Amino acid sequence: MLDRLVKFTSISLLRWPVVIVGLSFLTGCGDFFAAKPTELQTQLILNELRQIKENPNIGNPLPELYRQPAERIEVSDGVKLFYFCKNHPAEKLAELINAQFSKFFKAAAAPQNPQANDYPRPTYTVSPNSAANQLIIHCPNNQEADKVLEFLNKVDVPPIQVNVDCLIVERFADVTMDWETTIKVENLLGEKITLGGKSQLVEAPDGSLQEVLLPAFPGASLRESKRATFGLDLGYWKNQGIPGHEFRAVVDLLISRGYLKILMNPTIETVNGKKGAIRLRDNVPLQKIVEKPGFDEPFNLTEYQWVEDSLEVTPYVYADGSIGLTTKIQLGSKSKPEGVVQTSIITERTIDVAENRIKPGDSLVIGGMRKSEERGVIRGVPFLKDLPVLGILFSSKDYEEKATEVIFVLTPSISSGGVEYSKMINKMKQKHAKPEYQTGLQQTLTDPFGAAAYTNLMEQQAARAEFERLKAEIEKVEALQEMDQIKEKLIETAEQVLSEKTRAAQAQSEARKAQEEAEKAKEQAEKAKKEAEEAKMRADELKAQTERPKPLPEKARVEAKETTDTNPEKVKPEAENKKAEAAAEKA
Repeated sequence: MLDRLVKFTSISLLRWPVVIVGLSFLTGCGDFFAAKPTELQTQLILNELRQIKENPNIGNPLPELYRQPAERIEVSDGVKLFYFCKNHPAEKLAELINAQFSKFFKAAAAPQNPQANDYPRPTYTVSPNSAANQLIIHCPNNQEADKVLEFLNKVDVPPIQVNVDCLIVERFADVTMDWETTIKVENLLGEKITLGGKSQLVEAPDGSLQEVLLPAFPGASLRESKRATFGLDLGYWKNQGIPGHEFRAVVDLLISRGYLKILMNPTIETVNGKKGAIRLRDNVPLQKIVEKPGFDEPFNLTEYQWVEDSLEVTPYVYADGSIGLTTKIQLGSKSKPEGVVQTSIITERTIDVAENRIKPGDSLVIGGMRKSEERGVIRGVPFLKDLPVLGILFSSKDYEEKATEVIFVLTPSISSGGVEYSKMINKMKQKHAKPEYQTGLQQTLTDPFGAAAYTNLMEQQAARAEFERLKAEIEKVEALQEMDQIKEKLIETAEQVLSEKTRAAQAQSEARKAQEEAEKAKEQAEKAKKEAEEAKMRADELKAQTERPKPLPEKARVEAKETTDTNPEKVKPEAENKKAEAAAEKA
């Protein structure tokens, strides 16, 4: 009994490791067979990488040291000025200072050393500190340092940010149509007569050689070898494959239409006078057939060629409000259809303009190209190709028409600055978010392919677009109302100015009238004064005449003498005195 127990125990102990290893192999041990943890971990990483996280350093302020005014340190040979640049790089301001203050001056120690004036030395030394965007300027004295600071206050001003919106449109369309005729007649009226229909041996996919009948009147296959594998054969082919008894009259028809539309709308933000550039490049594979000595058959070689779209703009803002643009635009395409088989070719459009002038907000078409081509080639047997209906069997036609239009439009404007970081993050999250779509049992049974979700998404986008349109209309109406208010204010201002001008004109006319009346009164006063002077002169003359006695006749003299002798007081003639008094009173 004891031996059986020991034997059973030993066997059990030997089996336990196998059981433990089996359980660990099935339950875990690195989750070899467990798919759920791997799926959860994968989904966790994907969810984390899909998130657009905000930058926590956005709110960090600029150190206060950079906001302090310029400091000065007096040294033995002058003053050192430490200036933190506000709006321009230190290297640029250093160049301006060196260009404006690189003159020479004479030393001030002339009394001690008169010959020192003969040896000029530089006035200023400028050292830019790029890490701190700081200038270290050595000046000879504080007065010169003040001049440098005044110069920096005029120069270190905020630059103008310019937004350039470029719209590039290219349209291309072509239409090609051709037919190729193959005619072969054998054993005509008992004779072997062949009309066209030359043959060529071509290797089949299985390695065997097959005879291919070439068209008697080829069309577009002369300029495109792949044309031979395209088209629709219409005609009659009797006793195919029977030598000597073959009649073939087949017309191979082909028509092709192709178009290309390219719309690019790049936008550049750059500082006034600085070049901004955008480049998009694709490395396009091209198949090339190569024939080399030593090889029995030609082989295909894949080459890669860059297809680039680029925009380079340098804006210049002028004091009159206009913006000058130096522009270089390159537009590449790798999918332009060409020819009857519509083979994709690589194209490149380039425009280079030294400078354009335009007002901010206006659009300028800086370049445009319209090109139209049409070609038609008819081949056939003389006279027979002109027969009605049957002429198709004895002729071929290769016709192609294509047109290209390329337009470059630039719209510069003064930039309003950056966008608030939180708004930008929300916008990017909306662009990156998945469409909301929740399904239940009913949706799964009634709409297994999710058409309703797609319809709802389209309706949401249409509603959002309609909302944006209505919002734009409302803003437009508000802008028009504001314009009407501005117009009314301008009209009121104009009426006030007109009334002020009218009152000023009336006052001016009244002043002119008063001036004319004053001038008339002055003339009348001068005239009265002149008359008074003349009257006074006449009165003086009369008075003088009255005072001077006139000689009297002898009889009068005797009477006067008698009168004087009898009455001495009546010597003066009374009549003359009265006459003189009357004249004086009149004057």
